[in-house]
This record gives sequence, structure tokens and C-alpha cells, in this order.
Amino acid sequence: MPISLSGKIQEQPLSDILEVLRQMKATGTLTVKKDAVTKNIFVKNGQIVFATSTESRDRLGEILVKAGIVSPENMDYALQLYWKGGGVKKLGAVLVENGLVAPKELFNGLKLQVKNIIYTLFLWHDGDYQFEERWPSDIIQLQINFQELIAEIIQRIKQES
Repeated sequence: MPISLSGKIQEQPLSDILEVLRQMKATGTLTVKKDAVTKNIFVKNGQIVFATSTESRDRLGEILVKAGIVSPENMDYALQLYWKGGGVKKLGAVLVENGLVAPKELFNGLKLQVKNIIYTLFLWHDGDYQFEERWPSDIIQLQINFQELIAEIIQRIKQES
């Protein structure tokens, strides 16, 4: 079934949208908006490589602390350094440069962040989506296995219901 590159997720499930993008080997940004929240899924050659969100609980710092990768005290210190530097450097870079997290831990935290953003999108029952073939220059490209991600999301939904 053909899919529109924009519409409402209550009419076109997110899983279908992502599957079509995968099959098309699309490269670009899928933006999903609901009320004041915007979440972006970045796709390269049909593979999910990153995601961002305007929701505070999806912030990297929140994810790293919740996962036990960084202590709340070290996160507070890193955020002080981040703001002191004018917010020019990414928080992850501040954490690594100051020895508060190892690069591999940051990478794992970023993957966890992306998976959480996408997971929460699957819980949305309404919202608008749009896919554009635009690509920001400053994103970190992670390789997220689409089938494994969907299986993880299904498992999480079963566990939490």
C-alpha cells in the first residue's frame, strides 16, 4: 500500500511508515509532532541512525542518569560546564572531555536515548508526521537494527501493559 510522506499517525501507524522508509532506502528526517512535542527520526539508506526530541525526559542527561551511566552529581557538574561554555559543545562531548563518561558508555547512552525516543513515539495514538529528504550536518550516526528495535518495542509494550 502506498504511503504518504505526511499525514496523521492515527491513520498510518508509525511501524508502517518506518517500514516503507526502510524499503525505499530513504534518507532524510521523519518529524512527528503532537501538541508542543516534536520528535525526529533520522534515516539513512532506510536505516534509523538517530533520533531527537523536544521532550525533557528524552534528554541525554536524563537518560544517562536514569540508566546509571552517570551519577546525578556528575551530570549536574557537566551541565554547569556545558552552560558555562555557552552551550556550544554538545553535552556528550563535555561529559567525555571531563572524564565523566567513557566514549563507549556515551555511545551506549546515545543508542538508549534513540531507542527510548522511538519507543515513546509508538505509544502515541495521534500526531502529525512528515518525511523530508533533509539531513542535519551535526548528528551522530548510530546503526540501529530496525527488526531488533521493533522486537524490543513490542516486548517493552507487553511488559508494561
